[in-house]
Amino acid sequence: MKKTNLNLILLVFVLVFGGCTTFKNKLIPTANIGGYKVNVIKSKSKINSDNIIIKGTVFDIETGKPISPPVLLTIGCINVQTSSQGEYFYKTQNFKDDYFFIEVNALGYKTIGTDFLDLTNKNEVKIDFYLAKDDRPFIHCEPEIQTKK
Repeated sequence: MKKTNLNLILLVFVLVFGGCTTFKNKLIPTANIGGYKVNVIKSKSKINSDNIIIKGTVFDIETGKPISPPVLLTIGCINVQTSSQGEYFYKTQNFKDDYFFIEVNALGYKTIGTDFLDLTNKNEVKIDFYLAKDDRPFIHCEPEIQTKK
């Protein structure tokens, strides 16, 4: 009886800890198919710095390759464009208890946005975005001028 209880307890621990580690490797979901991963690279040390660096890469979720421009990130009220390798870099002041979100727009891909980010007491954060291709057709419409007859 004791051996069965011990095996059951060990099985529960394996399932709980195994489930938590796989959950950490998944993307944070968004309203669209894509998602994002947030990694804190540096937290504030004893040296008080009011600057924060937000950087990362924008990837295609299907291929895992970086998306080439035009890719535009809206960070708060600022627009940042990615490099030819899909990378972005943004440096700003970190205001205490300041929450904002990031929205990513790329031609031919679905737009995604983060939840509100709390970057208090962080110096450097890496946020990688994974966008899904937009399945809606890209229609180029020429304006038509209506005349009265």
